Amino acid sequence: MSEAKLSAVLGHRHITLHVWPRHGDLPSFDVASVATLLYLQLTIPGHFSLSYCANPDLSPAGQLPFLTHGLHHVSGFGPIVSCVRRSPNARQLDANLHGAEAAQMTARVAHVESNYGDLVNHMLYSLQENWCSVTRPALATMLPIPQRYYVPSRIRTSYKARLEAAELWHVPEDEDEPEEPRNVLGRRRKQRPENEPHKFKTALEREKVIEKARALFDVYDRLLGGQVFFMGSEAPTTLDVLFAAHTHVLLSLEFPDPLVVSVLKDSYPSFIAHRDAVLSLALPDPSTFPPTVRLGWTSFLRALVPWPRIPTSRRPPRAVNSKEVQDLEWRYRLWRWGFIGASVLAAAAYLNYATIVIVLQSRNGSRRLPGSREVRDVRTPGTEEDGKEEDGDVADG
Repeated sequence: MSEAKLSAVLGHRHITLHVWPRHGDLPSFDVASVATLLYLQLTIPGHFSLSYCANPDLSPAGQLPFLTHGLHHVSGFGPIVSCVRRSPNARQLDANLHGAEAAQMTARVAHVESNYGDLVNHMLYSLQENWCSVTRPALATMLPIPQRYYVPSRIRTSYKARLEAAELWHVPEDEDEPEEPRNVLGRRRKQRPENEPHKFKTALEREKVIEKARALFDVYDRLLGGQVFFMGSEAPTTLDVLFAAHTHVLLSLEFPDPLVVSVLKDSYPSFIAHRDAVLSLALPDPSTFPPTVRLGWTSFLRALVPWPRIPTSRRPPRAVNSKEVQDLEWRYRLWRWGFIGASVLAAAAYLNYATIVIVLQSRNGSRRLPGSREVRDVRTPGTEEDGKEEDGDVADG
């Protein structure tokens, strides 16, 4: 399809993709951000801009990446793909898949997001050496002060429950370096004995991670079958884009503990060639990289001060004159007028029963108006004596 038709549909409103900032050779530090960028480069090249931000609160859904198109906001890789697919003139990567193949594609995309994503997050957030040397310093450079001091730990904690469920949380390093004995207050510090059960548990857990990685890679190595792209396609599909994004993140970062990366490089070189094939089509030249939009000063303020996110409706748009919309509007109208009537009744009751009537009190007695409450005259000490003296002066006069 021609670029003129594509620009005629998408050129009326500016499309901006908000992703995590880049790091080294990575166009973005986040796997989902890389996958979304590659997908838009293959479907609507030259018709969107890129905005780097490290504040997920800018998104209505509270996560990155997210896409803005006029007044519409879409967050996450899957919803963005669905949104782009609905565009009539966007390039359809999965147009050649029909029936069972399309259903298998959807299932495999979810499988890659879950299992391959857990392995990548294990390398980034679980292994202590990788966290201290790669992930935490990278996140700290992306965040402003003072967020860089506490937000990386919060991000790591957010992955803990998912990695624990997958048995991929906090696998210790392969070898613990023995501590050299040091002198403390002139005395030689005792060296701790080696913990053999701990080392055995460490090696066993690392072996489980390698088995999980091999089980996942074997499935997609058979699916690739020595071809360039999955399922024998001549062009990259959504599955190719997502799988290549995970591989690109693993291969582009210099991990001190290359647990999963070693398995990928040593036993599955076809995945490296697959990653290169997808990148050569999505980003063939640096000049084809989408233009970058800088965020304004309001985004910096929102990073310092927590602003409430604007809620977005997840319901699909309906016709204005449909019976369902009219019934819903009538229901809201009844609730609105009922609330107004209840407020008026409550205010009238308060004015009727809570109004205080001031009663004039004399020496001979008090006179109280019907339907009112009696208000006693409260005087400060010494006021009563002053009143008596004034009364005596009046009597003498």
